[in-house]
Amino acid sequence: MDSTHLRSVLGQWPSGVAVVTTIAIGPGGVARPHGMTASSFSAVSLDPPLVSVCLGNHLPSRALVESSGVFTISFLGKDQAHVGRRFAGMHPEFADRFTGLDWERGPTGCLRLADATAWLECSVEHAYPGGDHTIFVGRVLDAAIPRITSPLLFHSRNWGQLADPLPDEISMTVLDGHPLPEQGVLVRDTEDVARIARMAADGAVIAYVDDAFTPAREETVLATLGALCSVPGVELGCAETGPASPLQVRRVLQDAVVRVRPAPLRVRLLAHHGLGLVNALVAMKSGVSRFDTVLDATSGGLPAHDLLLLARQLGVACPAPLPDFDPPSTRE
Repeated sequence: MDSTHLRSVLGQWPSGVAVVTTIAIGPGGVARPHGMTASSFSAVSLDPPLVSVCLGNHLPSRALVESSGVFTISFLGKDQAHVGRRFAGMHPEFADRFTGLDWERGPTGCLRLADATAWLECSVEHAYPGGDHTIFVGRVLDAAIPRITSPLLFHSRNWGQLADPLPDEISMTVLDGHPLPEQGVLVRDTEDVARIARMAADGAVIAYVDDAFTPAREETVLATLGALCSVPGVELGCAETGPASPLQVRRVLQDAVVRVRPAPLRVRLLAHHGLGLVNALVAMKSGVSRFDTVLDATSGGLPAHDLLLLARQLGVACPAPLPDFDPPSTRE
């Protein structure tokens, strides 16, 4: 089998991307970090907790993992392709691949990426020959999820992220005359979580994080959603206060939807000269299926008729929000 052809065939299988770190013992017993990018990771067993990673026999990392007996795997998020490229040796200008990134040192002495989507600290349990690679099976000593976001993917020698499929169905709530649904309340940050918990103890609450798509508030918005999703009886939403760019809507919602799963997330968007429909499409492709709309287009909210027309043009099912709702296909 031609190795180039086989590499191309295997490249059709998408995988996540991780940085594998270990330690090298230098003169005087001084440990220094070493790392490389890898995509050949696999879970092996939950009991006992075992994972595997395959390292090329020609790589320094293989010999160092074998000699140290420890390694850490840091999974990369969709916004960390630059980290993956650096540890793949694609940026030779970085003499020290670890410089400028935020690292933590675990009990084994290996460094782990502080803002990885997850990390696993391991000791080598077995090492098996695998042709031109060595298959290391590691016992998981510790693991954590420092940050919730979509993963970085590697496919056919390209870096990417998960595709954005449209939902099969969306639903609309019409809010004319009311800025929020009856159970709705606006929150600004994590300091409001206790108040929402008290309200939820008396009945269902829809908590909208206000001003959700202002770039300077991105971290606050995501942290607030993360805190609220653990409160029973609370449905979560994001409210647009000022005109938001589709790029920022995508940035926030891609992470927000992942953070609140398996609960759904609803959004309240502004019309803003047609940009609201663009943002609604972005929201759908980010995993949102619940929308707050209005009948009166002059109110500034997202018009229900326009969203229904968009959904039908996209082939997305959308039940009429009101009994006598006039669908766009029958309007003159």
